This record gives sequence, structure tokens and C-alpha cells, in this order.
Amino acid sequence: MRKPISRALAASVLGAGALGLSAPAGAANWLVLSSSEPAEDAAGLRLFGFMQPTYRYIDDGDKPDLAGTPLDGSAPDGNRPIFNTLSPDRSSNQGFNLFRARLGARGALKAVDDDIHYFFLTEWGDNGITRLADPGSGSAGPQLTDASITLRHFAGGGSDDIWEPGVSLRLGQFQWPVADEGLRGIMTYDYINFSEVTRQQVNERFVRANVGDPGEPNKLSGFDGAISSYRDIGAMAFDEMKLTDKWEATWAAGVGNGNGINRSDYDDNVDVYLRAQTAYVFDGVKRGGPRREDLKLFAWAQMGERQFDADGNDAFDADETYDRNRYGAGFHFYRQPYRLSGEYIWGNGMVYNGTTPPVSDSGTEYQDIGDVAPEIAPESGNAFHGGYVEGAYFPIPNKLAVQARYDYLDRLSSTGGGYTSADEREFETITLGLQYWNHPVKSQWQLNYRIRDLSAPHNPTADKVGAAMGNEIGLQYFLLFNSTPLR
Repeated sequence: MRKPISRALAASVLGAGALGLSAPAGAANWLVLSSSEPAEDAAGLRLFGFMQPTYRYIDDGDKPDLAGTPLDGSAPDGNRPIFNTLSPDRSSNQGFNLFRARLGARGALKAVDDDIHYFFLTEWGDNGITRLADPGSGSAGPQLTDASITLRHFAGGGSDDIWEPGVSLRLGQFQWPVADEGLRGIMTYDYINFSEVTRQQVNERFVRANVGDPGEPNKLSGFDGAISSYRDIGAMAFDEMKLTDKWEATWAAGVGNGNGINRSDYDDNVDVYLRAQTAYVFDGVKRGGPRREDLKLFAWAQMGERQFDADGNDAFDADETYDRNRYGAGFHFYRQPYRLSGEYIWGNGMVYNGTTPPVSDSGTEYQDIGDVAPEIAPESGNAFHGGYVEGAYFPIPNKLAVQARYDYLDRLSSTGGGYTSADEREFETITLGLQYWNHPVKSQWQLNYRIRDLSAPHNPTADKVGAAMGNEIGLQYFLLFNSTPLR
């Protein structure tokens, strides 16, 4: 039975956010924090790591009843929809998982040049980075997620004051400043799950072709490696500037391969990344840390092209290059005991469109992520839009937070290239949560309950499939550890 999210309930969550119910993460300048070391007394080496053991359960009791429809007796009629299973395997609706487990090192190359900073990070957990590198393999192998250097010689225009206008250059594989959820440090992730628009349409899955005829599938179909995890290989210029005692501005511009992590360019195209943000820092402009209290306004863009075998001939033809554009704008307010944030995201081309078929059921031939094929709507006329607004209140400052988020995704809100309004899907999710900190940064518990709804406004059969979407509960523990910095 469908569990609809009424517009009235959505409005109540938005209203709660307007009263200051915001998530507990600080509104730090993550673009600078993740790219460089402090200007004063930077460490030569700092080892660090974190882990997130997680338990999740999705109600999968409802199965689509497609009697009397064109899919009567065919998958997914009577089968468990894949959206009621857990990533990355998509073989079960509940279980424990080591969601993230990362080890890294960062610092300044003091033996060479104090103005050269480095950042390395590896992933050992069970997720889309490790598992989609070899979907359906049944094992997760470690992956290098970050390997970059930042040249800070001209930060502050070459002066001793980094807040003067200047420029820094970051090179390598790293996290790019796109959607705000993906840019933050993980110790300040507000919820176990990303919003749907960020998860589906910004965190890229690399797909080169749709499956075509299941009896003779396209050789290029399937997942081509790990998800992007908001990362790419390239070069980015950026700078932070002090406008007044309490206002700062930050910009970034760069180019990358547009092909995710641990792979070179494959199509002779580059992605262009842009971001501009300004922040009012309540205690005065400073580098700060993950709990800096401020009000931030930002906008970003990622623009590129992808090769995609749209005609299904197992090859990339000369005319099979498609735009992939993503844009966003939002705000982030944090000052104890409140926080409020929101972001609107839109884009066109290479729209992720779920899997074919949308089933993962032990009673069928489709039993995990390796048995289904991802689908992309490649043409630039295919578009989406969505966003989120969320907030939290701290009954016990820096210790306990009550939080809520409403997020929305209209996938294929406009269509082209053979897709029609019948392919449009609308996702609505309300997430209610509690966060408890054993330590302000290094240790926390998170409990989430997600009320989920999926509708197909112009497709009655697909709407019946969406009606089976179940709610989800999740519990996660986060632990950060680091070494004593070596100077």
C-alpha cells in the first residue's frame, strides 16, 4: 500500500526548518579545509581514518500488483522492487554493513617546500566506490579515492596574509566543489543517506550504453567502474578572500577528465567545474574547523560531455557524444543551537534512470546488482530538478540534535530522444533523525527514519510499482581517529 507524503506534511517540515531546526554539521569552508593546510605551523604528516558501521532496514512487505496491466505476469509483477533493497549489493532489504572505512594522510612537504600540501585517502568499506568497480563480484576491494597536491605559493597574492586576493592550484584526484552534501567532510554528514537528487544525479554512475535486447545485451552496458563519489582527476584553481572582518568570499574553477576515480580520460572531452560562495562568519573571518558558525551562500556548476552508445551497436559513433550538465545553488546557516540549510539542483543530459528491470528478488533471475542493468537517458532534452531543505535543533548543544529533512527529485521532468512524459518519476522523502555526539568531531551516533514515496504521474503501471516503495530505518556509528601531527 502506498505511503504518500502529503503536501501538508511536506509543508510542516519546511515550516519546522524555518524555525531553525537544522542539521548539526558546521558550515565550514570545506573547499579550503580539504585542499590545504593551515598557514601557520602546518603539520608535515598527519595520519587519519574513520569508519561507519551501519545497520539499515527497508520495509519490503509490499509487492507491485500489475494484474490487468501490460506487465501482468512479468517482472516486476509480484516481485520485490530494487528500491526496497540496500546498496551496494541490492540483494537484501536489511543488514549490517561497514558503510565507509577510510585511511589517509595529509600535510605539507616540509622537506621540499612548506607551500606544497598533499592529501591521500583510501576506501576500504563496502559501498559504490569499492563494489561497483566490479559489480556482482561478492567482494569489495580497496580503492584510492584521493591523491592530490596543492600549490599555495600565491595564496594571498604571494604575501604573508592568505586572506589577500591570490590563487592556489590543486592537482590530482580529489573531491570537487559540486553539491554541498558531497563537498562536506564526512564527520559533518547530517544524514546516513544523501538526498535523492544528489545521490542519483550528481554522484555519477558511469554507464556507456543501455542494455538493449536482454537476450543479446549490449557489450557496453552495465556499470563501468566505481561511482564518482563527487571526485575527478584534473586541476583546480581557487582562492579565499577576506572582504570585511566577518565576510569572506571563495571561488574555484577547474577542469577534469569527467571519468571518475582511478581512470584516465576516455573520450577526449573535459568537464568544467565552477563554484562561488560567500560566508558571514559570526566570530570573524578565520580558517576555523568543521564546527565554524557562519551563514554561507553558494552556487556551482559542472559541465561536460559523455560518449554513449545510444543506437546499441556496441560502439561509439561520431555523433554519440552527449552533454552532461549539473547546476546548484543554496545556503547553509549554523549557529548553536540551530542550523538551517537547503539547495536547489537541476541539470540535463545523461540522466540516471534507475535499472532494467527494477527488480531484486531471490525468486527471480534478478538477485543482486550484477543481474540488472543501469539505464541512462542521454540526450540533452532529458532533464531533472530537485532539492532539499533541512534543519535541526540542539536540546543539548554539541551533544544532542533533533533533525528533519524534506527532499524532492523530479526525474525526466522534460524529455527527448525517445523518452516521453510516461518516463517521468517523482521522488519525495522525509527523513527524521537524532544525532548524539560522544565527541564534538570524532565520535557520534545517528538514527534516521525515512518516509519515502515514488510516483509516476503519467504512467499508471509504473505508478503501481512505485506504490510498493517502503520506508527505511537506519542506525550508524561514526568514529574518527588521527595521529599526533609530525611537524
